Amino acid sequence: MDLIILDHLNFTYKDHAYIGDEFEIIHDIVITQKSHFKINKSKLNVAVGDYVYVKEDGGYFGIVENIEDEKTHLVIASVDFKELFKVEVLVESFNGNIATYIEEIIRKTYLQNSDTKQNLNYLSISVETSKLGSFVFDADKVMTIYELLELANRMYGVYIKHEVVFNDGSFSGILIRIVNVTRGLKIKADSLILEDLIINDSSKESTNKAIYYPKTSNLFFKDTVIYYLLTDGTITKDNTSNLRYPKVISKVETYSDNDYLDLETKVRSVLSVDKTDHQISFMIQKKNHSLDVLRTLDIGDFVEFIYKGKRYDSLVTGIKYTNTFEVATITLGEYRLKLTEKIQILSKNVNSKVGNVTVNNSGYSDLDGGEF
Repeated sequence: MDLIILDHLNFTYKDHAYIGDEFEIIHDIVITQKSHFKINKSKLNVAVGDYVYVKEDGGYFGIVENIEDEKTHLVIASVDFKELFKVEVLVESFNGNIATYIEEIIRKTYLQNSDTKQNLNYLSISVETSKLGSFVFDADKVMTIYELLELANRMYGVYIKHEVVFNDGSFSGILIRIVNVTRGLKIKADSLILEDLIINDSSKESTNKAIYYPKTSNLFFKDTVIYYLLTDGTITKDNTSNLRYPKVISKVETYSDNDYLDLETKVRSVLSVDKTDHQISFMIQKKNHSLDVLRTLDIGDFVEFIYKGKRYDSLVTGIKYTNTFEVATITLGEYRLKLTEKIQILSKNVNSKVGNVTVNNSGYSDLDGGEF
C-alpha cells in the first residue's frame, strides 16, 4: 500500500513510499484527529502542508501536519482534508439553495480570491443538491467555512465530499462535491451482533429557557422576551405549560431592534435538544459482514440506533482503520470520552463564532435507507 505525496501549491506528484504494517487512519467530523503512517523510507520529499493520498478501500486524503524522523523510518502525521476549510470568512444571512451559498463562499475564498497566493486553482466544485433553506446571522458575522459546513449538515443534511481527480492517469485536482444526505437507516442493535459495542451518554443537561433582554440602545423594542423548550422538542412563550422541564437550565442574551423580528428563529439555536450528544462505537468487518449496508456506512450518514428500548437519532461522525482496511471502528454521535477530546470540544464551543442560526429539530427516520 503506497502513500503518495502531492504538492500543496500545484497538486503535482512529489514522492511516494510504501506503508508498512503500522498505520492509523481516522475520519472524524467532530474534532481534529491525526492519522499516522509508518513508512519504509528514511528520506522523503515531503513538507508540512503537502497532501497525502492513499488509494485503498476506505482510502484517505489529508494534509501533512508533522514528520517524525525515527532514523530507520519516517512517521507521517496528517489531518483530514476538510481542515483546509478552517479559514475565517464574513457570512451573511441567506435564503435559497444552501449548496449554492456554500459554493459561492468556497469559490470566493479559494478560486476567486483577490490575493492570488490563496487561490488553489486545482480545486473544482460540483453542486449536487438543491436543498432549500435559510441562515440568519448577526450583522458582520465572522466564522470559518468549516463551522458553516457543520451548520449546513446539522440543519439541512447538506455536506461536502472530496475526490482526487485524475487526467490520463496523472493527478489533476480535487473535486469538492456539495451533496445532500439521501440515506438514513435504522439499526436495531439488540438483534444484531455488533463487535465491541460501547454506548456512552453525555451527562450534560440541555438549556431549556432563553431570556432575551433589550439592548439599552434600542429605540423601538424594549420588552424582555422569554422562551421555553418543552419535553416534546417544541418551543413556547407559555411558562405554565405542563410539558416544561422540571429543572430549569437558562441562558441570557440581548437583542437589538433589528434582531426583534427574528427572535423566534434565533432561539432555536439556543433551545434545541442535542440529539447527538452521545457516543456509540462498534467494529465491523468490511469484507465479509453479512449486512452490506453496515459495510458501506459513511461519514455523515443518518442513523436511528435502537438498543435496549432506547432510541438514538444520530449520525456517523467517525470511522477508524488501524493497520488494516478489513476492520473499521464506527462512531455515532458527537460526545467524546477522552480528556484531550473533551478539551478540544470545549475549546471549540467556547471559541466558536457560530450563533443565531436556525437549527432543524426534526428527526432522521424519514430517510429511507432501510431497517436492520
